[in-house]
Amino acid sequence: MNNMTANSKLTPSNVLRSADIQGGLREHVDVVVVGSGAGGACVAATVAEAGRSVLLLEEGSPYGRAQYGPSFSQMTAEIMRGGGATVIMGRSPIPYLEGRVLGGSTVLNGGMCWRTPTPVLEEWVTGSGLELLSPERLTPYFELVEEVIDARHQDLGSEGGNNHAFKRGADALGWRVQHNKRNQRHCVGTNDCVTGCPTGAKRSAALTWVPRFLKAGGVILTEAKVERVEVVSGRARGVRGRLRGGQAFHVTADAVVVACGAVQTPLLLQRSRASKSPHLGQHFTVHPNAKVAALFDEPVHSMKGVHQAWQCVEFQEEGLLLAPGGVPLSVISQCFPVVGDRLEEQMKLAPYIATGGILVDDSHAGFVKPGLFGWDRVRYDISDADQARFIRGVQLMAELYFAAGARRVYTPFAHHPTLDHPAQIPRLTEWSPRIEETEYFTAHLMGTCRMHAQEAGGVVNPKGEVWDAQGLYVADASVMPGTIGVNPQVTIMALARLIGEQLVS
Repeated sequence: MNNMTANSKLTPSNVLRSADIQGGLREHVDVVVVGSGAGGACVAATVAEAGRSVLLLEEGSPYGRAQYGPSFSQMTAEIMRGGGATVIMGRSPIPYLEGRVLGGSTVLNGGMCWRTPTPVLEEWVTGSGLELLSPERLTPYFELVEEVIDARHQDLGSEGGNNHAFKRGADALGWRVQHNKRNQRHCVGTNDCVTGCPTGAKRSAALTWVPRFLKAGGVILTEAKVERVEVVSGRARGVRGRLRGGQAFHVTADAVVVACGAVQTPLLLQRSRASKSPHLGQHFTVHPNAKVAALFDEPVHSMKGVHQAWQCVEFQEEGLLLAPGGVPLSVISQCFPVVGDRLEEQMKLAPYIATGGILVDDSHAGFVKPGLFGWDRVRYDISDADQARFIRGVQLMAELYFAAGARRVYTPFAHHPTLDHPAQIPRLTEWSPRIEETEYFTAHLMGTCRMHAQEAGGVVNPKGEVWDAQGLYVADASVMPGTIGVNPQVTIMALARLIGEQLVS
């Protein structure tokens, strides 16, 4: 690395842990990047390959594939923020997952690789003035990202019974199904995506962009929590924080890139008083989803086979996406509306349960704000209009599963948890399950530092630079001007690559 202090404790082309740093750390680099997920790892590699000295900071630890285990509770505690128990508050709480590990949430996502839909990009151009994000200009970025992360279809035979049950139902109804591309090399379908891939087949940022970054001479310091971004006289000067052992670190830099995700990025910027934009922490979208399960007469073995091989896009124009999704046994247990001995008896049916879900495009937005005593305010309210779409989505999934041969469907609605016959499906409209009685989930958090061509319209400019803080950039899902309706990792990486190129131009 260039521009290092004479007594530097950092070793180029290496991954360091907090224990490797004794007595604290003071360092200077050209660019410091906070966060190593889809955005952070990609932008760090881009800037390092342009010849800049770059330090990549990650709060979590580095994990090799041999360290990922089958225990859901153990792995969530080790590689996820809050032990996987993070929740968005609102009319109904929405659990969500954030990676806290080298590679960020790409280590624990399902691996789906979709480009930003063309109508969404066209809206960003016309509605936000972002000419750089036109479909034509972003196409080469999508192509590069897909090449780097090995976005491809599953090998035949790795789909598994959960996916085949879903596709069988969709095909029986004549509904359009798209074959997923996933960032993987010969995934055998162990379905351990959410707890870290034990085979190395899933090509997370830790296995793709991070090696590119290290090859270009970058340095990674893990177990390093950034507590403050320093902005002096309207210009970013560096970051301060603490290592896991309690030692303080101070990194000065010519440019700072924050890439901690749509929740942690605005919280860090707000705590640092790094921007006065009224949009900071606002426009929070989550692409909410709800799970649906089905009981079959023949074993499905939902955890044998890939997490998700297909998606049903028949109702995408309505803002509805239907998809299968293998989930751990502990999550399957939540499908049964019983407890105690009755739950133990019902769990014997787990091999016969297929699992999937409905994802609904946001028609509403929430906010993210720092709270007192570490209790941050992460708020999102499901709207009545979106609840109506959830009810319709559950009806469609129930129709699909019954068409596939299911004899019972489990819904996310507390007071109407099961459907035992297709004739009961229309009754969900009459019952009109309430938001407060519905179980939701999300892993797609976006929009809290949105990009806009005018300072009055967003937090960052078209280069990804914070409007009122020179040299401070954001490169993660928070810069998205709006919801995209698909899994976001390809979009995040394409935008991060673009922002990295703008930074060094």
